[in-house]
Amino acid sequence: MRKLLIGTAAIALSGCSWMGGSKGHHDYSQYQQHNNYYQGAHQQKDKCCVNGKRLSRWNLEGAVGPEFFLGGDAITDDINAIDNVFANETSLNDAFDEGMRYELGGSYALNPNRKVTVMGSYAEADGDNVSLGTINGDALTGQFSDYQRYGVEVGLRQYFTPTPAPVFGSVRPYVEGKVGAAHVDDIVLTNAQLGGAAYNGGTVRMYESGWVPTAAGMVGVEAPVFKRATLALETGIRYTGVMESDTRDLGPGVPLAGTNNGMESWTVPVQLRGRYRF
Repeated sequence: MRKLLIGTAAIALSGCSWMGGSKGHHDYSQYQQHNNYYQGAHQQKDKCCVNGKRLSRWNLEGAVGPEFFLGGDAITDDINAIDNVFANETSLNDAFDEGMRYELGGSYALNPNRKVTVMGSYAEADGDNVSLGTINGDALTGQFSDYQRYGVEVGLRQYFTPTPAPVFGSVRPYVEGKVGAAHVDDIVLTNAQLGGAAYNGGTVRMYESGWVPTAAGMVGVEAPVFKRATLALETGIRYTGVMESDTRDLGPGVPLAGTNNGMESWTVPVQLRGRYRF
């Protein structure tokens, strides 16, 4: 339900924007009015207005798009030195499928070119079949549980001068830096088998759920598609902090203990962002 609500809101924002696509060329002048805000604001007694027109400060935003694992290990080779035991180092990209990310939140304009953003998010990716390594020549295999995280980030977005463009009338590039925290659900190896036979009751607990820090750097291009709505395409890189190793099944002295010393992730989101300004 959480994913459905966030995804629906993000798509609805984008959909409303596209309904007015034919009016997008009018917003270039609106962008220009916003850019001229502080040029005349010092002459006004009411700092919120220029020539009787109020600057739109509050914005509702939503985004949706795929997220790709770029770096980080799901299985590491930092294992105990035990004869005839070998780990199979595996990246997050090989342990999980391409994920999806959903965002919903808002922003506040400090001036016409700079906004503070606060966004809640939910991301998920399906787990793949993996091999932790071998014990006396037999492979310990299974499937990773799904990767799921939700969190919140605060950001600062800087816009640049709008540029005339076909179809939309204008486009406006921007950059944004974000910091925050995310809760990542626990990761377990299911249907665990050693040499084709069930191992440890079929489940090996790998990583504990918990909160980790996040940070992201984004670049995007925004275009006006309706009187008060814009649509943007953005990408960048996001860091998600290290998860805690779960040592209940992979404690000291257990074969392949230490294969769960990873789960620090670097991802690349590609998102369609809708924004409605009040």
